[in-house]
Amino acid sequence: QQPDCRTVWTMPKYLEESTSRLESGCSGEHGMSTSTGALRRRVSYLQDAWLVCISAVFFYVHAEHALRASSIANVFFAIEQGLLVGMFLTRRRTQTTSTRPYDWFVATIGGWLPLAMRPHESGGSLEALGTSLQVAGLACVIVSFATLGKSFGIVAANRGLKIGGPYRFVRHPIYMSHSITLIGFTMANLWWYNAALLVTVTIFQVLRIRAEERVLEATSDYGDYRRSVRWRLMPGLY
Repeated sequence: QQPDCRTVWTMPKYLEESTSRLESGCSGEHGMSTSTGALRRRVSYLQDAWLVCISAVFFYVHAEHALRASSIANVFFAIEQGLLVGMFLTRRRTQTTSTRPYDWFVATIGGWLPLAMRPHESGGSLEALGTSLQVAGLACVIVSFATLGKSFGIVAANRGLKIGGPYRFVRHPIYMSHSITLIGFTMANLWWYNAALLVTVTIFQVLRIRAEERVLEATSDYGDYRRSVRWRLMPGLY
């Protein structure tokens, strides 16, 4: 009978320890990633619930005023806000949303502060002109949403690069359309309170645009698009 010359290889102790640490580290990273994802979902759902409550108050105030005053000076602005809220609640969620507190802050102020605006009819030709601007802004928003689809969001994120439709002329057509509607509403409801909110929202919208472009330039071919479409918000102005 021939002796069994097969050798049984045993992993050295230092390799066992290294492998154990590696497996433990991977498990910890996976757990941390899962925990972060769950926290992000909870924050997102909490934000949605808060928005529904605030929007309900906004629509009640504007609807009650329109019916009581028999005025349409705020109707088209309220419709646009309804579209914005609806698109936000049905948005396609993404994992590339910025986690910077600054980006969340400017997005929240720029995106939802208009819900604080209140009806206050100007009367006369100024109100008529402001209402007409609201109609124009609302029409532009609808066209822009038709192009953007489910990629709409508030906080800076990469939801896919859009270059068709109104995106051939300005890089942020929804912000442009929303600005037109806000200006129209402020003209039709001229009041220092609404004017102050308009100025504040405009400043934060610009900051929001810059935050969004920073994210897009880091994660997509946005640089080429930026060079081909010069204007961010208003052709010939900005």
